[in-house]
Amino acid sequence: MAENQKDLYECLSDRLKLSPSQIKSSAEKGAVDDLTRNLDSAQAERVKSILNDPDKAREILNSPQAQALMKMLGQG
Repeated sequence: MAENQKDLYECLSDRLKLSPSQIKSSAEKGAVDDLTRNLDSAQAERVKSILNDPDKAREILNSPQAQALMKMLGQG
């Protein structure tokens, strides 16, 4: 499982232009602004709108992809 987490953080690192350790720390703190600061404004707003809408967030969290990710991270 640790290797899967490492791969996930490295993939996110490329997309978010943050180090894997920064991503892990921000995720653990729930610091969405830290995670979205390098996204263009449209992408950042989309992420924030999803996280601020309980129905949208629930829909995403219940998706098979999110369930697999949470299982991989030991949250499911």
